[in-house]
Amino acid sequence: MSLAVFEIRGDMAHFRRPDTMGTQATYPFITRTALRGLAASILGRDSLPTEVRCGIRLLAPVRTTTQQMSMHGKSWVSGGDERSFHRLTAIELVVKPHYRIYYAGPHTEELSARLQSRQSHYHTYLGSAFCLTFPQRVAVLSLPEAECVDENAPLACETVVPSQAAKRLLPRQGDEYGRVGGVLWEHIGDRKFRGTISLLYAVNGGALQFLPMLPAADAPWKFYRIPDEGVICLW
Repeated sequence: MSLAVFEIRGDMAHFRRPDTMGTQATYPFITRTALRGLAASILGRDSLPTEVRCGIRLLAPVRTTTQQMSMHGKSWVSGGDERSFHRLTAIELVVKPHYRIYYAGPHTEELSARLQSRQSHYHTYLGSAFCLTFPQRVAVLSLPEAECVDENAPLACETVVPSQAAKRLLPRQGDEYGRVGGVLWEHIGDRKFRGTISLLYAVNGGALQFLPMLPAADAPWKFYRIPDEGVICLW
């Protein structure tokens, strides 16, 4: 199996948490559903096969800011008879995000070819349409066999990791780790979703160090050791 590696970055991003309306908070980095939507946009597909697995590496520190924007709303929100309205809405933005993405599964070669030629079927953005991004191809690699982890041996992983995959964090001096819960797992259509996942990440980028859990046969994540990249987690 091949592994497509590419990078996405921008001045700002907004990966809206679905449990916020009046004040629109963001997840701290690109979510699984947003990433799959971005890859599907490049390929010109409505969705991706369920067997696609991706990894997310933070190449810039996670920083957010909050500001007010004039948002276009619907009458059912206002409770009035008007067709639409404008109102000031507090919105949280991720500042200067930069991610390296690892993509494994069907359509890898087609995705890599489109990235190489800088072609995308639909426009690509970081969560919201006002946060445009232009993905850049890095490489296509052969995906090695999954790493055999030892639950008693520390593992340093360069990417975001599902919290279920870590038995115990082993932060080093200067490390700052974060956890985000309730990240939606799968979009099933008509603005409906199924499942959630909790994720661990290094706030300033860099590797997470932890004692890993031995994955069950049906675990949605696997670790791989990539030459010149280190250990990554695909999920």
